[in-house]
Amino acid sequence: MDAVRALKQIFLFKDVSEPVLKLVAEVAEVVSFGPGETIADESETAKALLLIRTGTVRVSSEGKPPVTFGTGEAIGQMALLAGGHVGMTAVALEHVEAFEIRPERLAEKLAGNYEAGFELYRAVARSLAGRMRRVVDDMVLASERVAHH
Repeated sequence: MDAVRALKQIFLFKDVSEPVLKLVAEVAEVVSFGPGETIADESETAKALLLIRTGTVRVSSEGKPPVTFGTGEAIGQMALLAGGHVGMTAVALEHVEAFEIRPERLAEKLAGNYEAGFELYRAVARSLAGRMRRVVDDMVLASERVAHH
């Protein structure tokens, strides 16, 4: 399977056009992690967007229950948008193969191609908005449960 088709299988990129995915594929590096290997540590600076091709990753943050991410999901969208600390620890639960996209390499590739940049960053923003919506919905449900008891 070529890189563009593999990227299309990542939920984040499901609505991104093939020409833009070709640009992304040119900067995406294939990385792999063994079971138990730390992918990111919450104390580190965010380095890259990780797109999981195969495998399962447990993501945790101090004081919060862990969340599991798997094939087709993305971790680290904030690295593309804002940088800063990772804010989570990610550990491979099994063999993981992923695409790693470093923000600086992507920015260089998209330089001057404003339409491609808009399309790609809009996809990232949609993904983050979906996650935020789920978190807010969960908070509303939790507060309603507390209010009824």
